[in-house]
Amino acid sequence: MNETATLSTIIDARVKDAITLYCKERGIKLRHLIEQALVEQIEDEIDLEAYHERRNEERVSLEEVLSKSNKRKN
Repeated sequence: MNETATLSTIIDARVKDAITLYCKERGIKLRHLIEQALVEQIEDEIDLEAYHERRNEERVSLEEVLSKSNKRKN
């Protein structure tokens, strides 16, 4: 089982009302929604950093990969 920790923050009351309603309407636990949103944000940031680091690398088309693969098989 994963360890858990408490996280406390202050947010706009309208945002809290909106996410509470959103969760009720969809049968989602607020904790799950917030945890998933945080994880997705972190993953997006990591992906964006990786993109920026590699965006100038040489690109190889699928056709080139398949062509090289076919040549190796023959």
